[in-house]
Amino acid sequence: MKSFITNERPSQTAVPYTLLALIFTSFCLSAIETWHLEYGWHDQQRIYQLLLLCACAPLAALLPQAALPRPALLLLAGLLLLGLCSVALAAWPEWALKEWSRYAGLLLLALLVSGLTARPTWQNFILWAMAAVGFIHAFQFLVYYLMAFVTGIRMLDADILFSGFSNPRFFGQFQVMLMPVMALLAERSRQQRRIALAALLGLALATQWCIAFTLGGRGLWLGLLASHLALLLINRKLWRILALQAVAALLGFLLFLLLFKLIPLWLGLDPILRDSLRTSLSGRERIWQWAWEMALANPWLGAGPMHYAATYNPIAAHPHQVVLQWLAEWGFAATLITLALGAWGLLHGARCLRQASANELDAGLWVAIVGALVLAQVDGVFVMPYTETWLALLIGLALARWTSPMPAKASQRIALGILAIPVVLVLGQVLVKEVPTLPQNQETYMKEHHTGWTPRFWLQGWIPMDIAP
Repeated sequence: MKSFITNERPSQTAVPYTLLALIFTSFCLSAIETWHLEYGWHDQQRIYQLLLLCACAPLAALLPQAALPRPALLLLAGLLLLGLCSVALAAWPEWALKEWSRYAGLLLLALLVSGLTARPTWQNFILWAMAAVGFIHAFQFLVYYLMAFVTGIRMLDADILFSGFSNPRFFGQFQVMLMPVMALLAERSRQQRRIALAALLGLALATQWCIAFTLGGRGLWLGLLASHLALLLINRKLWRILALQAVAALLGFLLFLLLFKLIPLWLGLDPILRDSLRTSLSGRERIWQWAWEMALANPWLGAGPMHYAATYNPIAAHPHQVVLQWLAEWGFAATLITLALGAWGLLHGARCLRQASANELDAGLWVAIVGALVLAQVDGVFVMPYTETWLALLIGLALARWTSPMPAKASQRIALGILAIPVVLVLGQVLVKEVPTLPQNQETYMKEHHTGWTPRFWLQGWIPMDIAP
């Protein structure tokens, strides 16, 4: 396994990396502040995701990247070709092509980040940027709680104590990756004897756990539990990450009891919290059944990327289950290829974790990625822009850690250069032509057809937006 700390050498690539850092920072802040009031959180994050993907796509073929094994490259090529065939046969190919281009852009983003092997400063920048977003959210949560008393409102509603996301579940999708990253940074700071920084990260992590208990995210808890137990089974020497997470969870639960049980009881308040012990599937059994029926009706190439959202249902524009989503939209062959690539990545990561050189960074990346994949079995991890972009970034860092240090071959660079062309053209056209009129089009659609917000590509998720559901 490659060492995380290597000497960086200045070169001409510093300029494009700096420009990408600025765009990346804007993407990070899209979950902190709404700069465009006419757009909701989901649409704002989608816009900045598309900006980031358009900027990264051409550079992925020019800047250093990890050299993927030949079988993985062939599987990726087959997957993308099957996707294009599905796009061509879809009822609404222009929408299907947007979905295909977005996934291709996320692939290019991950490969671009995988080239940061010899640039630990940039790797650290990504991790600390994620932790900074989590710290700001934790701080905002505590401020909103205090403001309920300072302003005299004295109302504790879980749904208004957090910001940055259109739905608490979307926040949970980010948290399932954020919490392991904050834990690995806290552990590294402790090892480097930066005790004050480690303590600050620990407190922010505990507050994130308090938020998780407040919002009642069952999928989040499942993802964190499964990924940490898997880590313990693979390499028990990395138990410190699990212990740190357990202590933070305990402190977060005690903070939750104080803020939402003891203080409200003392003041005679009745906080409005989400039920964290509910046992229903919240309608998922119905949308899963519809996705399976769509998959059986279109077994070879699926109904088309994003085309679960082309058939209206009263619950959601995606099935909240990634395998069923791909079966319904991309077909059985593409889904099997995707599962094979995912299994290869997880097994390769597990082998790297068993090595003696594995450290808290490897453990944190593994837990974050596996936790997101577990959560994707019951939620739309591969639909929400902020979540899927961070997952691509973390997968890129994992590739930088766990793949061969040999540079990519010319054939891989040429293939990525060709792939970047449709990504830039399609997503760029969305930004130029579709985004300026998006708020008006969505508002008109909702008024005419009496639909609510059902996020998919945009906040109003049904496609196309010019016919009745």
